[in-house]
Amino acid sequence: MKKEVDSKELPNTAAFQDDFTRSLLDSPEEVEEGYYVFKSKTGGYSMLWPKNAVTDGPPFYQKTKDSFEKIQFYDRSEKENYDFSFSTTYSTYGESSIESSLNILSSGVGYFGEYKEIETEKTRIFYAKKELPLKLSTAYFYFGYIVSKGNQKGLEYIYIAQCIDESNCEIEVEKEEKKALHYMKSVTFNKDE
Repeated sequence: MKKEVDSKELPNTAAFQDDFTRSLLDSPEEVEEGYYVFKSKTGGYSMLWPKNAVTDGPPFYQKTKDSFEKIQFYDRSEKENYDFSFSTTYSTYGESSIESSLNILSSGVGYFGEYKEIETEKTRIFYAKKELPLKLSTAYFYFGYIVSKGNQKGLEYIYIAQCIDESNCEIEVEKEEKKALHYMKSVTFNKDE
């Protein structure tokens, strides 16, 4: 996408009004309502990007050649009282390191239970969830490790939903879980050249 486009000509969404976030997105056209396509600069995968989600540059975005990419991004609205945060980590280990990848994911989110395996046409998702009571609210974690069935690529995906003000919290846990699974199922891995 052309980086020199005037931001006034772009969609009036947080993702496209933010210079760094815009540089990561494929097109200002929504691929489904409320979502753009993020195509990895590694060339390894693509995924949905919520229209109001933004990220800052390093250290929230890191890339090492074509084998590693980590992004932390968020969609937050004080007016609507929600804080959604995302963290994805791409690697070229895939199937060969499921056990160690799940151990790293579990340690990162403080989860030590079982993962449910979900199959899509081209991926396998090892999925789990947990609630974490915090001082001012409860955080709902939905996380998984997604592997390609066609090559050695994998993506750790963490989605956290919480209210900013717990006294007026309207997080629908089942709705957020459906969104999280939709995000994970939308990940596509590109074929190796």
